[in-house]
Formats: sequence, structure tokens, C-alpha cells
Amino acid sequence: MGAILILTGRDDLTADAVVEELAKRGEEVVRFDTADFPTASRLAVSLTGDGWAGLLAGSRRVRLESVKSVWWRRPNEFRTPDDWPGVARALALSEARSGLLGVLGSLPVRWINHPAADAAANYKPRQLAVAARVGLDVPRSVITSDPDHAREFIGADQVVYKGLGGGVLGPGGKRQFLPVALVSADEVDDGLAGTAHLLQERVPKAFEVRLTVIGSRMFPVAIHAGSEAARLDWRSDYRSLAYGPVDMPPEVVKGVRRLMDELGLYFGALDFAVTPDGRWVFFEVNPNGQWHWIAVKAGIPLVQAMAGALQGEPV
Repeated sequence: MGAILILTGRDDLTADAVVEELAKRGEEVVRFDTADFPTASRLAVSLTGDGWAGLLAGSRRVRLESVKSVWWRRPNEFRTPDDWPGVARALALSEARSGLLGVLGSLPVRWINHPAADAAANYKPRQLAVAARVGLDVPRSVITSDPDHAREFIGADQVVYKGLGGGVLGPGGKRQFLPVALVSADEVDDGLAGTAHLLQERVPKAFEVRLTVIGSRMFPVAIHAGSEAARLDWRSDYRSLAYGPVDMPPEVVKGVRRLMDELGLYFGALDFAVTPDGRWVFFEVNPNGQWHWIAVKAGIPLVQAMAGALQGEPV
């Protein structure tokens, strides 16, 4: 029958829901936390004519040749003993990452998503370029470290400043992000030259859409903001949000499919704004975005869809 391997941490309510659904369906599920490797788990594989075969043993054991699908959900960072010298720890972590992920990444099974595709798709400049190329409506955008270039782009209006990356780990292991903000030309000074910045035109919004894609299935949900903060960035005020159904225009469906194919993604959480005149404007795709909350709020069967995808249902 084959095993389903889920790579995630212990505190993951989204994975919990999918594991429960898979158990109801009689599937063998092995959950593995990469933070346990190499200190609390073992890898013992040999190269065969069909690739790597052997044992991955953590809290549960699985033979890699029996794996039929892998969900790259929310894996934690590898960990070595804290009392090792710094250089030794760095080398051990590098070797652990290359060894384990190299072996797992070579498995010829369904990945949601393959870590290489996930990592490449996380670069927002690449997302925006691909989205524009496949015909999606994308905001006017610049990426710049040049103050004069930034002022010229902003002009007399305000534009939206967004972080380019996925944040950094701060004190206590909590991830910290750059906030979305409105910027005017008179706020730009020479400090902008210190790094790269993404600036985009401010898009008028009737409402926003979170589109969750799992294989060929698309689950769009309209998000209506109930506060000024949420109208700029709905993630800043979840309590003000209301959710509802929405139909996707055929040209957007086509563009999303081409975007996912070119980025090599099976799963994605995409954000759009819908303007008062009905245009769908693409903002970003998170190749490993959160989604269980919107499944609950909007009553859409994302848990069942993810379970089916991991079981091997047709794309």
C-alpha cells in the first residue's frame, strides 16, 4: 500500500488534521521532524539501481522504498548538540541537511511540494516575473536600493512597501516579518541604499481573495476586511475579516495553472485583490502557506483534498 511521509514539527495543527483524516482512510502515515536529525533519529540507506533504499528511523520507522508520497509541510531546522564547537556544528548541520534532504529529495514519488521547488518559488521577484509572463495582472513594481529610483517610482502618490523574504527567526525562535506599509517620496532617504526593497503601486480593493491550490483543484475564498489595517494587509487584523464564496474568471484560472506549472508547485496559497471594476490582481504565492484556518472559517474541504492528494489521487 505504501507509506505517506510528512515532514513537520510536533506542534502543527494543520498536519494533525490531515493525519487524522488519513488514519480514517486506513493509510500508513509516518511523521518525521527534521529537528530530530541527527541527534534523535537515524538514516541508514544504500544506493540501488532504483535509487536509495533503507531505513529512516525517528519516533517511527519507515523504509524509504515503501514511501508513496511526501508532504514537505513545516520541517524544523536540523539540530546538533549545543556543546559542540561552532565550526563542528556548522559542518555537521550542513552534512545532515545535504545527506537527509538529498536522499529524500531523490525519491521518485509525489511531493507536496518538493523542497527545491519550494525554495525557488519563495523568491518573490521570481514569482512576480512568472506571474506577469503567464498573463496574470500584476501591480506595477520595482525592486531597488537606489533612493532616486524609489522617489521617481513613488512620484506624488503613496505606494506599498513589502518585505521580499519570509522573515527571520528572532528571540525565542519566533519568526519576525517586515510589515506592509504605505510610503511616500518624502519618506525616502539615503538609508534605503542599505538593502533591496520591493515597492508596488497601491491597488484599489473591493475585497481580496485567498486561493488555495492543491493539484488541479482550486479553492478561492473572498476575504472582506472590516478595518483600515486589514484593508492594507488583512493579516494584520484577522478578527475584522469576513469570508465568502467567489467565482474565478476563466483567464485567472488559466494563468494560475500556468504559474503553478512553471514554478513546479503542487500546492500553493495565492493572494489576489479584486478591484472595484472586477480586475483580479496577483500579489504573491506562498508555496507552503497556512490554510487550515481558512478551511475552518470558510467551510471548504482542504483537509480532505490534501489527504486525497497524498493518497495519490489524480492531479
